[in-house]
Amino acid sequence: MRARAGCLTGLLPPWSAPSGSRIKARRLVALLLALLTLGLGDACGRKEMPISPDLVLPGPVRTFRLSQEGESLVASWVFPQVNQLGQPLTQLAGFRLYRCAVPGVSPAAGCAPDFVLLADIDLEYPAVGKVQGERVVYQDYTVAPGKCYSYRVAAYGPGGRLGSWSQVLSHAWGVLPAAPTSLAARAGDREVQLAWPEVRTLQDGGPVRDLAGYAVYRQTGGAAWQRLNPTPVPVNRYQDVAVKNEVEYTYMIRAVRRLGSYELASLDSPSRTVTPTDLTPPPPPMNLVAAPTSRGVELRWEPSPAADLAGYRVYRRRAGEPGSVRLTPELVKKPYFVDTQVMRGQTYYYTVSAVDDSKRANESAPSEEAVVAF
Repeated sequence: MRARAGCLTGLLPPWSAPSGSRIKARRLVALLLALLTLGLGDACGRKEMPISPDLVLPGPVRTFRLSQEGESLVASWVFPQVNQLGQPLTQLAGFRLYRCAVPGVSPAAGCAPDFVLLADIDLEYPAVGKVQGERVVYQDYTVAPGKCYSYRVAAYGPGGRLGSWSQVLSHAWGVLPAAPTSLAARAGDREVQLAWPEVRTLQDGGPVRDLAGYAVYRQTGGAAWQRLNPTPVPVNRYQDVAVKNEVEYTYMIRAVRRLGSYELASLDSPSRTVTPTDLTPPPPPMNLVAAPTSRGVELRWEPSPAADLAGYRVYRRRAGEPGSVRLTPELVKKPYFVDTQVMRGQTYYYTVSAVDDSKRANESAPSEEAVVAF
């Protein structure tokens, strides 16, 4: 029989009848084997190399979105940041977007096995889709009415193997409703009134039976369109009160169908641009007092509480005159004025108005008259 001791097999001599010296030798060798097992055990085993993060597949994409834009469905997402181990992602080669379609307005529970490749977006040479920084956008025009489409996407590394899947997003498709043919917009004081003709047909001329209402969009300063109403408005008019005076706004409308739990919007109506204007004057000045002095007639009144006050105008008439004359070509900034162009023996009637800082320079009604005999 031979001793079995891993990599040290063969160090012991063949077994024979024990003697004193051989027993001592065997004890010594046994002690040596124990020490080697404790200290050098890894020398005979195979040490695993650490896995490089570059070899780990990408994790899921971020901010996966699906929306309708005109006659297409648009899928968008942001690059993943980590690999499947949760470590920072160091290598990313592209994305594969998959799609499946089922009849009706709802995704089928068994849709997952029927996903087919829709687009392979190579980041080095993206022949399809748009890569905008770390954001990817793919516009799918190959959609047909009467179907519900579902999408999912996964990133891949240099080897081409797919990483983690995104969630599945779905949207039903049908014939678009016709777009509103016109739009009227009237700007007021911190408000805009919109009106448009009702939509009664689909884009193909058929009747629309599932119209949910209308979506109102606004644009300011060339920025992206912003939808103002989260749910479609059921009537063909809208009042926008979330506006500022002297700011230019552009509006357009889309008719919206309801397909199951999804919205399907028309193309854009004609757009209209308007600018709300301040039409509200300040309140008239209060408690005007006129008193003769050595310099002339001194006028005082209470400061206007208007937040947009630009200044005041002072008016005067003499006894027997039908109308007042403005004494101040420029606005008076303080609630105080001295009329030095007066004559002894005359009776004067004064009023003061407040003016705001709008482009229209809205002027208040006149204050109550103050009378003084000079």
